[in-house]
Amino acid sequence: MLTLGGKALWGTKLFRQGPCEKRDELFDRDEELKRTVEALKNNTWVAILGMRMSGKTSLAKVAANVLRKEGFSHIYVDLRGASKVSDMSRRIVESIPKSFLDRMGDYLEKIKVWEVEISLRKVSRTRTMEELLTELSRKEKLLVILDEVQEVRGGINHLLLMLARLRNSARNLSFLFTGSSIGLMDTLLNPSRKNPMYGRSPIEIELGPWSEKTAFRFLKEGLEKCSVKHSDDEIEEAVKVLGTLPGWLSFYGIRRCLGKSHEDSLRDSESEAVDIALEELRNAIKERGEWAKRVLRTIAAYGARWSDFDVDVSDSTLSDFLKTLKKLYIISEESGTYIIPDPIYRRAALRL
Repeated sequence: MLTLGGKALWGTKLFRQGPCEKRDELFDRDEELKRTVEALKNNTWVAILGMRMSGKTSLAKVAANVLRKEGFSHIYVDLRGASKVSDMSRRIVESIPKSFLDRMGDYLEKIKVWEVEISLRKVSRTRTMEELLTELSRKEKLLVILDEVQEVRGGINHLLLMLARLRNSARNLSFLFTGSSIGLMDTLLNPSRKNPMYGRSPIEIELGPWSEKTAFRFLKEGLEKCSVKHSDDEIEEAVKVLGTLPGWLSFYGIRRCLGKSHEDSLRDSESEAVDIALEELRNAIKERGEWAKRVLRTIAAYGARWSDFDVDVSDSTLSDFLKTLKKLYIISEESGTYIIPDPIYRRAALRL
């Protein structure tokens, strides 16, 4: 337990810098957790969708730990920054716990041979991954969590063929994908008839921001657990400034539990959150030019209708960009008006 001056700061882990691991660490999301666990128990693959800081990774990891009671083992793979399927394959192989490999005995010799062949370009790393996952799932139920899959783009066709083969042949193997509904995730969820995953799409579980009531309760319960003196007005201000995404609220809660004042905690949390959101927005507009910044600034400042966008691009280009922003959960559309619902992302957009 973390202490400051001999005083226990918290007896719960509601406020966390990293994702939750255990059921008692996950606040709210009961229905989403139940659906995720039931789907995986019934050999249905799952895609958890939502924007950054909504708790996708936490839900995935908690579900995996709940499923241990059902005889599941799991492998967690962080795919942030992995742009190719070959990168993904390498990370999957590297993420397999040593305890798993120790149970495989002589099979590892075959893997070593493959690694040599890979270096000589005689066999793909995807084949290594497929064979290894198949072998691991022969002896027990195995869940593979692929976190932030939307960044993977290169080599998707080979991956889809592999997933389709595994879906048909490895009955003890399940996949849980997390991310925004672009790139690979969009391909998995909306396959064409020619796509080998057609008819095998994972079910979608979407994580939106909390309601203001739930966000208020999260902060209040967390602050009470770590014995921090606070007022309802302080919590209401924190929710108003930071919005209702679990990640932003945890920034504030951690600082309060470490002994910082409300004012300092809110200022520092807002600054950190805006920097993170700004990085996300820059990734979203990468290679699109100054016009994309103007679109986001216009939406952030006033909310905007189609006629408000004064940019020198075709209607189809603008439409595609707005669709991408929706799939990233950065903007939403209400009666023809585009808005950025999250206050942190609004402030970040105005800084572009």
